[in-house]
Amino acid sequence: MIDLHRIIKKGIRYASILSSILFLFSLHGMAKPDGEKGKGDIKGMVIDAATKEGVPFASVGLYIESGKVVAGVITDEEGRFRFKGIEFQEYYVEISSVGYTKKTLSKIFPSAENPSIDLGTILVERDVKELEEVEITAEKPPIEYQIDKKIVNVDQQITGKSGTAVDILMNVPSVTVDIDGSVALRGSTGFMVLIDGRPTILESSEALQQIPANSIENIEIITNPSAKYVPDGTAGIINIVTKKDKKEGFNGIANANIGIDRKYGGDLLLNLRKKKWNYFVGGDFNRRYFPGHTEGERITIDSDTFFTRYSGETYSDRFFWNFRGGIAFNPSPKDGFNLEFNYGYRERSRQSDLDYEEGSTAIDTLNRYRSVNEHHFDMDFWSVNFNYIHEFAKNHTLSLQISSRNRDIREYSVNFLADLDGSITSGQRNTEDGPANVFQTDLQYSLPIGLKGKFETGYQSRIGKSTDDTKLYEYDTLLGDYVYNEEFSNYTEYDRDIHALYALFGDQKGRFGYQLGLRGEYTYRTINSSVSSDEFYIDRFDYFPSGHLSINLENDQQIMASYSRRIERPRSWWLEPFITVVDAFNVRQGNPNLLPEYVNSFELNYRKGFGKNFLSAELYYRITNNKVERVQEVYEENIMKTLPENVGRDYFFGTELALNIGIRKWWKADMSANIFHYIVEGVLQDEPFYQESLNWNSRMNNNFIIKKDARVQVSTRYVSATATAQGTREGFWGIDAALAQDFLKKKFTATLQLQNIFETERRETISEGSDFRNYNLDYRYGPIVILTVTYRFNQTEQKKRNRGRSSGGSIPDDDF
Repeated sequence: MIDLHRIIKKGIRYASILSSILFLFSLHGMAKPDGEKGKGDIKGMVIDAATKEGVPFASVGLYIESGKVVAGVITDEEGRFRFKGIEFQEYYVEISSVGYTKKTLSKIFPSAENPSIDLGTILVERDVKELEEVEITAEKPPIEYQIDKKIVNVDQQITGKSGTAVDILMNVPSVTVDIDGSVALRGSTGFMVLIDGRPTILESSEALQQIPANSIENIEIITNPSAKYVPDGTAGIINIVTKKDKKEGFNGIANANIGIDRKYGGDLLLNLRKKKWNYFVGGDFNRRYFPGHTEGERITIDSDTFFTRYSGETYSDRFFWNFRGGIAFNPSPKDGFNLEFNYGYRERSRQSDLDYEEGSTAIDTLNRYRSVNEHHFDMDFWSVNFNYIHEFAKNHTLSLQISSRNRDIREYSVNFLADLDGSITSGQRNTEDGPANVFQTDLQYSLPIGLKGKFETGYQSRIGKSTDDTKLYEYDTLLGDYVYNEEFSNYTEYDRDIHALYALFGDQKGRFGYQLGLRGEYTYRTINSSVSSDEFYIDRFDYFPSGHLSINLENDQQIMASYSRRIERPRSWWLEPFITVVDAFNVRQGNPNLLPEYVNSFELNYRKGFGKNFLSAELYYRITNNKVERVQEVYEENIMKTLPENVGRDYFFGTELALNIGIRKWWKADMSANIFHYIVEGVLQDEPFYQESLNWNSRMNNNFIIKKDARVQVSTRYVSATATAQGTREGFWGIDAALAQDFLKKKFTATLQLQNIFETERRETISEGSDFRNYNLDYRYGPIVILTVTYRFNQTEQKKRNRGRSSGGSIPDDDF
């Protein structure tokens, strides 16, 4: 069993070390200066001189004439700051933020006659420097580390420019991606994907593989969200903020890409903003073809020991297109309407041509044959979203969002075994079809209380329905064709309704901020299947509390502690109460009695700015109850069955460090490392088990400015091995590089990308039980080479966004 005493001792020791470091950082400048006793205050608002928008998270320092630091604060989301309870004497203020020139305001003198000083609007200029012949314009860093989330600025991630959101996430902290594009957030595949703050009907990894990188403004990674947000996803939220609604007048951007091995694509985004109206329309298409290799061995033990070895080529082909558009209307400064639509198509196919040999310890001869597999998946999906927001007063709002999301899946797989002379000896053909739809309503109310307090409450409903029609056809050697098998053919209906209420209250008192939240959800779910007369249902109420505490220290330092409870609901096909034949060697079965995973997540975050550089450090501890594992067991001789089971608990205890630094004027780097101790324990096939591993992954993104309007980016990453309930998954490393060159005053940009340069990205797994052992290795051929060309027209400075934009985009920050 797990040694909780040992884990707690480790946690106390690590927390003590971090607390000591934070205390040493905060000592400098905490003392109050001598001056006339009094209680004055100074406030102001920092504004971008070009866009006229507030500058969030800028560092504001308060000094006396000697240069001694009196206090330091961070501006809020709108650029506001305030110093309270200061002595009556003369001060000066320094304002600094990444990408802006430093601003100094002097001769500020609160007194008994004038205790409150309002500096009003303070304009700060973008920072532009010259280095020999190289023109360097201030840009957003590739990754911004805010106290409660990470923001990936996609335009700065040129190594993933031609790909999808998955290609961007390969080189960002907290995230790992395997060779099939499956994403894990801090070691867990249980996370929620939002697009412009709204859920998607697609599975998380599918959604990320569908969205072109060129259509994304930024990606927000929130590992401990508040009770305001949908609690699905044990590891947190990945929010995709798409490009739209940004420029005045008519403007747009177009991209086209082409690469080796049948890779090509393109996208277009057009926007028209005029007075109270804004229109946008966009489209994209992409094809990605990946040749690769697989090999492995399977051993099963019964009265004898049987083995099967295989090796051969694999091919993965993906194609998708998408069309979207929207209208925003602002009839008054306090009202905004927004209507958006999206329609797309996704197609994915996998093929393999493998050579097999099988035998047993009792027989000297080997049976050799060929196995050909083809799996095809295609899907139409569409959604409509409506939003209305009314502002009674500043930050006092009422909003209504209604959305309908739909998909229709068609899937089939074909597998046959053939003698070495090509004669088919057996085969299966599986088909699986089914539509799904979700209708969602969100009603949200926000009320400011006092200077910085805020109360929020809301109601949300999600009404979902899906069907699944599965058919199996087996090859008849006499007929030379596939014949329908009713025994393994099934029809399933899946209905789920979720209704939720939430409330939050937060406030800021001097350096300290806090937020407390509670969300209650009622779930009613039914499953009906043609293979069973029983109706499997859930009638359950859940609660999801959250808490956040923040402290702003001197010298651009912040600390935040947070807690949240979240849920990972089983996927629909994990609940199917029947056996589905996958191929000649594998079957799968669902579990309608599968319980959802519940997670309790704790975090302690620290952020320190050093001018334009910064350090981020995080401690996290996560406990998952009802841990779900896809368990393997012997079904028949040389045939394995996979089914999901609640096996027990798992524990993550780790730290994540990130540093963004300018090494030279022409060389900037952001580095991160995630180290965690992983434990999974429970009961598997009536036997207790315990597995643990020390896991780590690291990344380093290097950005080099090599000449005027040209830059190079080199990204490296390593993912260590990790334990699973039945074995291990080995580690891997990879290197990507890209060269970007601007032309015609940045109207054109050409980007050459190289991914998986040394063909080192692979998936290698071992799973074993009392009567079996499986080994598998998969990898794709590299390097992947793609050229992307970008054209921009009528790209003017960004103007202040209107009220209608608030229907989508970035998830609003909570006030802590």
